[in-house]
Amino acid sequence: MTKSGSVLDRKLRGSLIFSFIWLIYLIIPITTLVHKSVSDMWIGFSVLALFVMCFLLSYMDSSRRLLYVMVMFVIIGFFSLHFDQSFIFMGFYTAAIVGMLSTPKLFIAGMSAQLVLFALVLFFSGLELNESDLINLIPSMLVMTVLPIVMKGVFRSKELRSKLDNANDEIARLVKNEERQRISRDLHDTLGHTLSLIALKSELAEKMISKNPERAIQETKDIQTTARAALKQVRELVSDINTVTINEELVHAEQILSAAGIDLHIQGKAEAAEVPPLIQNILGMCLRELVTNVVKHSKARHCFIVCAAATDPFTLTIRDDGIGTAYPASGHSPICAGLRGIRERLELVEGKLHFHSAPGEGTSVILVVPKVVKHVKTKESHT
Repeated sequence: MTKSGSVLDRKLRGSLIFSFIWLIYLIIPITTLVHKSVSDMWIGFSVLALFVMCFLLSYMDSSRRLLYVMVMFVIIGFFSLHFDQSFIFMGFYTAAIVGMLSTPKLFIAGMSAQLVLFALVLFFSGLELNESDLINLIPSMLVMTVLPIVMKGVFRSKELRSKLDNANDEIARLVKNEERQRISRDLHDTLGHTLSLIALKSELAEKMISKNPERAIQETKDIQTTARAALKQVRELVSDINTVTINEELVHAEQILSAAGIDLHIQGKAEAAEVPPLIQNILGMCLRELVTNVVKHSKARHCFIVCAAATDPFTLTIRDDGIGTAYPASGHSPICAGLRGIRERLELVEGKLHFHSAPGEGTSVILVVPKVVKHVKTKESHT
């Protein structure tokens, strides 16, 4: 069984309590059986107990779910033909179970059995049914036929969502591994070679101290030069790791939102000549956080990103048409915690965050950063 299938079965077992609640509607067939003869009543209640047992087991045992629903079909047919056609309404119980069948083959088998049941009841009871009975039965049969299809679509949607989440997690893991490998290659190709050169020159200088002091001094100077070059390489490597640009994050945002089924609409670009690297880095990280919030919390169908880099101040607007939130930007929800981190980043370059959201109206976040930063704050300046 796949991971997504096991997750689906756990959800089905979690809904077992609702199956007990639905059993209250058996009061209708119970009332009908009470007015039958003693022998029919005992037979009826025994068969009804078997029906209840199969109904509950179908929630707990997915491997035999088709078997249980087939037994329930036989019981409904027995009740409908032996006692009264109104027992066909018990098909609402089987319709829900058919919608839970895991594979297309099982689902088709369940739907076929249900249609055969309806056809048999209408055929053998046709002479006894009047126009009023048909008006009551046929619409109900149509609903019982459509219900499994609707439920199958709902469960399929949940299963695909679970697979999508798993795929996104796997993509994130692979991206991290690729980044680790890239850093490893950079360290080996640049810093590893430089450190090896320092080690060789150190050994050579040690040997030359007594034999050729001038050569040893020159080798020592070469070591110092090589060490400075190594330090510069480390700084460049760290800079490459930490640098984030707005345009790169826009490409990344399009990939993530597309995977989540959200259409992205972008207006404007942030050219390197218009936005300094420091602000590019900060706004890029803020954009990444906001796009993540859209995917996780908004349930939106569209996301709009507007970048106004040519104006003063710089503005970056992220808006969605999702469910919105009633939490203020300074609240304690996960979204608010992310917004606090964004606000702290913006404060480093004298930027501001404007947040607006309301239930059913989506969310809009505007990031504003002045073109000329008078004073770049540091973490030390806050302590």
